[in-house]
Amino acid sequence: MLMLSTREFASFVRRTRLRLNITQESLAQTVGKSRRWVHDLEAGKVDPSLSAAVSVAATLGYAVSLEADQPSAVLDEIFEDL
Repeated sequence: MLMLSTREFASFVRRTRLRLNITQESLAQTVGKSRRWVHDLEAGKVDPSLSAAVSVAATLGYAVSLEADQPSAVLDEIFEDL
């Protein structure tokens, strides 16, 4: 699944968390964040770091991979200051 925006990731997290019957508190504890952070993430108010997004996806049962031949705005942002 290709994530195109913070809002789409937020919707994905909320839908998947609810489908799996995982509480915001439980998700927060697993990824080392606060329940408020998860709430704000699901509301589209948090633009998670790459590592936080990977942790959330893994907790929800998804693997994350980056394709070398596809441009990544996320990676561009990470490396723009180097």
